[in-house]
Amino acid sequence: MKRIVLALIFLLATSSAASAQFAPSTENLRGLKGVRLIVMLANYPHRLDEAEWPELLKLVQADAIAKLQEADIALSRSKYVDEIGKAGDPRLVISVPMDERNSSVSLTTEVKLFQKVRLSRDPSIETDAVTWSQWGSVTWPMPRDSVIRRQIAGEIDRFIQDYLSVNPKQSANSTKQKPK
Repeated sequence: MKRIVLALIFLLATSSAASAQFAPSTENLRGLKGVRLIVMLANYPHRLDEAEWPELLKLVQADAIAKLQEADIALSRSKYVDEIGKAGDPRLVISVPMDERNSSVSLTTEVKLFQKVRLSRDPSIETDAVTWSQWGSVTWPMPRDSVIRRQIAGEIDRFIQDYLSVNPKQSANSTKQKPK
């Protein structure tokens, strides 16, 4: 019994240390000029055109746009790299879970920031990496859509909080010339 307890303590200690070691940091958000927003179905083999989106995706996108704009975070929904995307192509990807409407299961929501990064050992190698992430699990009684929207809204709020903690807004007064 003593060995089992000792083994469990060891496993818990090493698993929490390993997950902390790879946790994206808010420092990865420093210097961003904005993000490109991508909303997609989780575990779906390809991205749908907006015309094919279920209503929940449209609502989640509208919620996210409103929150990001309210926080004065520059936002793009373009598929192509634009002014925001030139430096690292930051893409805030919201994965919306879908299921059968009448099932009662737990679903995982995710909000991740992807950026292009270069390896320090070989700067010629560039790849996309998750540099910030937040996820949650929801189990609901009906209505499902409002619970998922609330969960994702909390994850977007956390992104905004982390983003603004390393990219503070400049007050309107600080950018104006002071009279001499």
